[in-house]
Amino acid sequence: MRKKRESFCSMSTASFLNPATGPFKRLDNTAWYLKITKQKPCYFLNMKTKFQQMPEACFETTAKNTPEINFEDIKKEINEFVEANYVKA
Repeated sequence: MRKKRESFCSMSTASFLNPATGPFKRLDNTAWYLKITKQKPCYFLNMKTKFQQMPEACFETTAKNTPEINFEDIKKEINEFVEANYVKA
């Protein structure tokens, strides 16, 4: 049996930065952003011409293995953003 393919969102910069499409936050001055989409927090990578959603595991692996990123500080930022903006349905 084939594994169910998970699809990820791609948004234009204008659409992503529009507050009407959901709240967002840049994480620790990196290219990574957190945005509430479809009533859940999602990780996006700023690719200059668009924002591409990435799996949480991809974000965590990248953040943990990049010496310039303080992963503990980013986790605090994420928790604060989610508490302030995420409403469980």
